[in-house]
Amino acid sequence: MKLLLRLPLVILVLVSAAAAQLAPTLVWSEPTPGLLANQVEAVAWSPTDDVLAVGSSDRWFRLRLASDGTLLYSVLEPKNSGGVGEILFSHDGLLTGVRNEKSGMTFRVQTTLEGAFLGKMTGSVGTDGLVVFAPDAQLLAAVGGDGTLSSWDFSDLTVLQVTGSGYQQVTTTFDFSPDGLLQTAAAKGFITVRRTTDGAVVKVLRGGSVVEFSHDGSLLAAWSASPINEIVIWKTSDWSVVHHLVSSSSNDGVGALRFTLDDQRLVSTGYSPYLQQGLWQQKGFIRFWSVASGTPQVTFDSQTDIAVTSPVTWSPDGSKFAYGLYDGTVAVANTP
Repeated sequence: MKLLLRLPLVILVLVSAAAAQLAPTLVWSEPTPGLLANQVEAVAWSPTDDVLAVGSSDRWFRLRLASDGTLLYSVLEPKNSGGVGEILFSHDGLLTGVRNEKSGMTFRVQTTLEGAFLGKMTGSVGTDGLVVFAPDAQLLAAVGGDGTLSSWDFSDLTVLQVTGSGYQQVTTTFDFSPDGLLQTAAAKGFITVRRTTDGAVVKVLRGGSVVEFSHDGSLLAAWSASPINEIVIWKTSDWSVVHHLVSSSSNDGVGALRFTLDDQRLVSTGYSPYLQQGLWQQKGFIRFWSVASGTPQVTFDSQTDIAVTSPVTWSPDGSKFAYGLYDGTVAVANTP
């Protein structure tokens, strides 16, 4: 009789334990092909071809088949560049832009087919506070025209400007809306939103430097660690708050935010401390939030190592997503 009474309790405990270890449905995953320790910091899915670009902290840019992970080629980025921080594809998929961690507002333009370096595209901040990009002489000479300026969707890119030094050093993070109408500048716990037509400040919001626009430009999301660890979503039409997204883990470290292609969900990636993961007290996570309700729909915290170190990137139809891990692994999974 005692055994029968205890069975439901045992089952409940097992179910609870299983629910705490939810893993993405993987299509494939590949460890780092190098011998040096590194983490994947950037992934980008081509809008036109079956290729996935991967960037790591060991300075390697790699191109893989998105369908099965086959390595196509590797390119070592310049010395002292700090590793690949971001990758974006041109509209036609023929070019890749690589922003290295120490390159600030500059990204290198490479051919997608073989990774040949063509030149650089550099951003500068004007007196109106707006970021303007321009090709260097080498890029202009290599491709002519506007030097690929019209080839990029700059909303895929985040650029950094560092001013001052020592205790007075300030890092400002710039992001751009997909419709090209707004620019954000995040620094010192505030986000300044400017209109790109004239540089006018339309709103100043409290928030951290992890900022993301929805694909239709109607929403802006930002994560802050303090005073409350939360993600806030605003409407860009009137800057009213849509939701405060608060994780069950109050110590989450969010590295990136991405809206799904239909803007129905927001995905946060990063790590949760004080949770056992092998020898580490930390777990990576990929959390899908409902934009309509402001509640988490699913959280993956298995097959995520101790941290998910890249934003997610979507396949052209949104049915799959790719992500990178602290241990150098890159993976493609089915979108839940």
